[in-house]
Amino acid sequence: MPLNTFSFDYPLQLTRTMKRALFLLSFLLGLLSFNGNAQNVSLRIDSIIGIPDTVFPGQIISYSVILSNNGFIPYQGPLQLAMDNGQGQIAYLYFSATPVVVLPGSTYSITGSTVTIDSSFFRPGGNVVVVWPYTSQLIAYTPKVFNTYVMNSFQGIEQVPLTQSVSVFPNPTSDFIQINSGKRTIERVRIYDLNGKLVYQEQNNDGASLFIYVGDLPVGIYSVELLSKDEKAVRQIIIK
Repeated sequence: MPLNTFSFDYPLQLTRTMKRALFLLSFLLGLLSFNGNAQNVSLRIDSIIGIPDTVFPGQIISYSVILSNNGFIPYQGPLQLAMDNGQGQIAYLYFSATPVVVLPGSTYSITGSTVTIDSSFFRPGGNVVVVWPYTSQLIAYTPKVFNTYVMNSFQGIEQVPLTQSVSVFPNPTSDFIQINSGKRTIERVRIYDLNGKLVYQEQNNDGASLFIYVGDLPVGIYSVELLSKDEKAVRQIIIK
């Protein structure tokens, strides 16, 4: 279905009136935080995982988001994620009408969602996108920024550095991950836990795509380091 912006799991667009109201709400929340009001909900986006450094128009990306409640009271209600491309457009990255509960000091994970790289929102070249929790309630929030480069139809994958061409999926996963790196050969793979401890490594000589079993690793967030000649790329994965 054609949209003025782009398609997501829930193809909704924020109107200009909603955008102005959102910015006004952000200003009021800033005043509340400045005056030391510690009784409101404070949602923070801790990480956005799965959106590659390089994407193509029309590509469908599976991603995950981890949020935390750093306030003093629980958050209860539907939860959406809005995003701004810095060029006057705001749209939903994630929309759900199902109420959720996020207790103080706890986290909430959004998994299995997809975003379509539509050229009406994502421009060719570099994109800096700001994402924040969007609700009808009065809350404080901490946004998150992700960067992605949108290729055009005249660019070849061989022109793109490893850090922009490599992809690791599915993410989250409970057993295997697949690593693709375009036309480059991944020579070595290392996986580190959040403490920086090396938990897995493998030498690879089979080409630009490989499968790795990670089902033996504990549940958590890991960094996957990929080496190809004199290039290195790092991706984060969630093992659930």
